[in-house]
Amino acid sequence: MNLVSQSSRFLLDGNHLKIHGLLIWLLLSVVCIPAASGQTKTKLREGKLGTGTSWETRWHVIETGVPGPTVLIVGGIHGNEPAGFRAADQVRHWPINRGKLIVIPKLNRLGVEANIRWSPDHRNDREARDLNRNFGTLEQPKPRTDHCQAIWKFIESERPGWIFDLHEGFDFHRINPKSVGSSVIAFPDQTKFATKLQMAVNEKIPEALQFDLLDRSGPVVGSLARAGREKLGANSFILETTFKNQSISKRARQHRIMVSTALQELGMLQNSQVDCLMPQSGSARLRVGVFDDAGASESKVMRVLDPADHLVATVFGPDDVKVEVLSQLDVLIFPGGSGSAQGKAIGPEGREVIRNYVKSGGGVIGICAGAYLCSSHYQWSLNLMNAKVFNVMVDIPELGSKSMWYRGKATNVEVEVNQLGKPILGISGTHSIRYQNGPILSRGDRPDLPEFSTLAHFRTENGIYEAQKNTMVNTPAVVESLFGKGRVIAISPHFESTKNYGKVILDTVNYVKRR
Repeated sequence: MNLVSQSSRFLLDGNHLKIHGLLIWLLLSVVCIPAASGQTKTKLREGKLGTGTSWETRWHVIETGVPGPTVLIVGGIHGNEPAGFRAADQVRHWPINRGKLIVIPKLNRLGVEANIRWSPDHRNDREARDLNRNFGTLEQPKPRTDHCQAIWKFIESERPGWIFDLHEGFDFHRINPKSVGSSVIAFPDQTKFATKLQMAVNEKIPEALQFDLLDRSGPVVGSLARAGREKLGANSFILETTFKNQSISKRARQHRIMVSTALQELGMLQNSQVDCLMPQSGSARLRVGVFDDAGASESKVMRVLDPADHLVATVFGPDDVKVEVLSQLDVLIFPGGSGSAQGKAIGPEGREVIRNYVKSGGGVIGICAGAYLCSSHYQWSLNLMNAKVFNVMVDIPELGSKSMWYRGKATNVEVEVNQLGKPILGISGTHSIRYQNGPILSRGDRPDLPEFSTLAHFRTENGIYEAQKNTMVNTPAVVESLFGKGRVIAISPHFESTKNYGKVILDTVNYVKRR
């Protein structure tokens, strides 16, 4: 049994959880397990296609120097299918042991940034706007657009023998045949290999939502995968997850299961890399994970993090709350939404894993709902600081008993950053910041937990009941605490949703990073 397996066993054993939690973090120094020892020839190449154009496209090539297959992984051809590009961006960090791995995470970068299916440059041209219908056919060999031509020229130069194109459908094919969501699309002579991917991803999925194998005619005409087969003779597959009622992290994990299975079958990975989301420890860039499952609204936080050159950000969900994954991250962010839903989705064992992560030096930022989560007020709280929440029940005439945490629709309130907060948040003075029912914090009654320091105060308030009047003004808006070797910052308002204030989140990430 390897060290990761031993650690997982301890984490699931309630009797050992608190005793061994911190020790496990200290022992686990490498998470993305190398696929083979003695691998010294790996060479990384990366660059951009179409430099200077609107559609600049970044690519990555990992060459081992050991004879083996050449595999192409593509994500983001359709810009509104985020799990594909997130998974592709994670796969490029995997330690392959033979052959060559080519990854184009965001083939339709402009579409990804705009969250639309089409290429924005051709959005009004029905023939040219769908990049995955423009890679040439037997009847029309040349790709239709300059973008597709440049991509295809690059792919031809690398000569992949295997192509896996990561996509998403709007519904489960097993429930709604009009969608190809949750399916493995393959040519008829690839059925045996495709079935292995299907079986691997279905292992822990309820039967009604399982992946189907669509292998009658292969990928659609004009798609990159079909062009790869017809023009290069490559084994080509389209892997489709389903975005209906499923988090991005869950769908990205499904993609990783299928791709890891494929690379193991091809002898390029000795071990499963499903739990490898980030570069191995020692990376020069900060590694940030944003929770995106139940109760989490991660999109605005990711829009702040993704463009930052000094960090690499990804989403994670309950299935990723384990030592093997969190050890790869320098900072965890729990965004707005519902603190109770996030806490319950993580579960008691997961919450203890997160506490051990912080004890060992990891950083945590809680924003609005995430700030509720960081408190010690609720049964589902992470208990990272001695903080309670103003959440009393008050009888309101003609309305009945109402909880005071809800203060009305989103609005801007005045937030004043003090001298302690200035170097941490990167701003000073008073600012109008978006607020949407973030917690009103005060000292708690848990002497076993660290006290918090206030970095900013609310100077105005929002409320809908008379009982809320003057309960928000001059209370903490941003607080900090130490927990073990790690730092925690709870932010009640939404800097990430306020124009020109996204940098506050970036500065906070830099401050709480792993110690």
